[in-house]
Amino acid sequence: MGGEQVLYVSPLLYRVLREADGALVLEVVVGGIAMSAVRVRLTSEEAEAYAREGQVFSDRLAKEVMARPSFDGRAYDAPD
Repeated sequence: MGGEQVLYVSPLLYRVLREADGALVLEVVVGGIAMSAVRVRLTSEEAEAYAREGQVFSDRLAKEVMARPSFDGRAYDAPD
């Protein structure tokens, strides 16, 4: 996707992105044998928590997405 900025790349196989409109997105590698990446657009509350806590927050959120890849219907496939 054009116009996005990578803010953080984690060894836990996720990254935090800022989209062109300023929204924050968490892109997480999920799966076992078949790996794929999903994205979750952060809510304003989650974006505020990321601003306060940084990597500690994004690690926690990424682990939640890894455990539940649909993330209660909020996750969508990352572009190739």
